[in-house]
Order: sequence, then C-alpha cells, then structure tokens
Amino acid sequence: MKASVVIPTYNRKDILVKVLVEFLKQRGTNENFELVVVDDGSSDGTKDLFSKLQNIAIEETKLRKNHREIINETRIGNLNQILSSGNYLENPEIKYIRIEKSGRSVARNVGVEFSEGELIIFSDDDIFVEKNYIGKHIQAHHADDMLVIMGRVINIDDLNNPFSAKWKLRDINTAFLATGNASVLKEYIEKAGGFDENYKIYGWEDFDLGVHLNEMGLKSVKKPIYGYHYNPISDCIDPVALYNKEKERGVTAVYFYVNHPLPWVKRFT
Repeated sequence: MKASVVIPTYNRKDILVKVLVEFLKQRGTNENFELVVVDDGSSDGTKDLFSKLQNIAIEETKLRKNHREIINETRIGNLNQILSSGNYLENPEIKYIRIEKSGRSVARNVGVEFSEGELIIFSDDDIFVEKNYIGKHIQAHHADDMLVIMGRVINIDDLNNPFSAKWKLRDINTAFLATGNASVLKEYIEKAGGFDENYKIYGWEDFDLGVHLNEMGLKSVKKPIYGYHYNPISDCIDPVALYNKEKERGVTAVYFYVNHPLPWVKRFT
C-alpha cells in the first residue's frame, strides 16, 4: 500500500524544513510513500525554498485539475541530499503544490486530489514524527480498511530538540478525525466529499469530515503513533492570539452546528 502524507503549510518555512527532514528519516524498511506539501499562498519565501532546493524556477502558471485552479505543481526528488545529511530513504517523492490563499479545507482537498497513494496520512507543518511513523499508519489499516486511524499528538515547546523536550503535554482530543495525525483510505475521503470548503477560517473542518466518515460506517481507532506538535508556550499565553483563534473557532462551530445539529456541539456555539 502506498501512503501519501498531506501537509498544508502557510508561512512556516523554517519549521517546515525541519519537519520534512524528520519525515525523510523514516526507517520503515521499504515503505512506499510520498509527501504532498500544499502551500496555501505563503508570503515568507516557502516557494523560493522549493525553487532553490532543485535549482528550478517555479512558474506562476495556472494549471487545471478537476476544475480547480492550481498555481503550480512541482515534483521534487532527492530532497534528502539537500536538506540534511543522514541515512534517509534514497528517493522519497515530494510534491510541492502552491495555491492562492484559500484556507485549510481547500489546501487539504488539493493535497488529497494530487495524491497517488491509496492511504492518506494527514499531518501539519509543525508536527515532528517518530521513527516508523508512516509504517505504523500503513500497518494499522491491514486488518480493516474501514478505519480512521488517530495517532497521538504531544505538544512541545522546544523546536531544536523536539523529541527530548523537557515539558510535553499530551493532546486529549477525542474527535473522530483530527488532521494533525490521522490516516484514512483515499477512496473513503472522496466518497465523503472531502473537506467542506466553506470552512474558511480556523476550526471544525476535520470534525465535519469525521461526521461524514462515521455515517459511512467507518470506525475511529486510536493508536500509539506519535507526532510532536510544536506549540510554544508564548503562543498559549498571548491573549490577542488566543482571542482571535477562539473567535474563529466559535464562528466555525456555529456553521458546523447548522449542518450537524448534534447535542454535544451546541455547547460550543
């Protein structure tokens, strides 16, 4: 089974590089995988980073795929030879896709659309993955394909030493699907209609898709597959940032409840 790891990104170039290095260290024997990076209109030089990696010019041309405008799609190989030294997989395939700023739902849908793997693994541009991360996700689907596999997320504050950070906070998320560390077969994502692209701001788009997958008969199963989320304390104690984030989450919660009037959702609205 081939896995496609979908990573949306926006203005996190420096962290993204470190995240990709960890993905390229996967020791999962001969796991067949690709990384699909969807740049949601970054303005911090992310596009230039991928251009320089292979010394290629990324043209701002419009491509059409399934009636969606894509600014560009670039396939990059041998990234391991450029980002860092180490015993990485020889030629992991990385796709870099740049779109106009559209939000998380659109970015993830584009990533799924361009993916070639049967299994989609959702991650983020600030999630550092453990050894054999991809292999563990693939293995978890062998017994039953109608599963949403939810890995564990550990919040960390040390970007330079993510796996041995002194302070680690476990994410106690109980969602059916949370896209920081989860996997599901591509065919089920497509049958469910993908992410609702009306979620333009922070929050609830993964809950929404989870409801549809649940209605299709899939089961959500937690597995000890670890992703380490760079979530600095400074972000957690910034009152303005917290207010804006929770305000957006409240707006999207109302939209979610209108579409899924479930009792447990109402308290968030």
